[in-house]
Amino acid sequence: MSLTETLTGIFCHKCQYKVAEVLDGCPSCGSESIETVELKQTGTIVSFTIVHVGFGHMAKRAPYILAIVQTEENVKLTTVIDGVVDFNSVKIGDKVRFKTNDEEIGPLFQY
Repeated sequence: MSLTETLTGIFCHKCQYKVAEVLDGCPSCGSESIETVELKQTGTIVSFTIVHVGFGHMAKRAPYILAIVQTEENVKLTTVIDGVVDFNSVKIGDKVRFKTNDEEIGPLFQY
């Protein structure tokens, strides 16, 4: 049996802020009135760069795409777009979907 991974975050009941991290308090208003939520797993690339020289644990991944993805519910997060072969084909506006949570990197997305 395989478990499907989910993209989780928090929702603040005080200011309605949603973020793709699981924290003890709201990063927007500081409230502790939050709940862990499952976020939608599809989004759009709103900005990206090609990293040719990674550092630390990311050195072995280079080159790779580092992108800001906006999910369907307007949550923006910085992520790696996994499995890109043709870096010239990546464009702002491309649709991507959540792939997995990497222990060292965080959420990974793919085409």
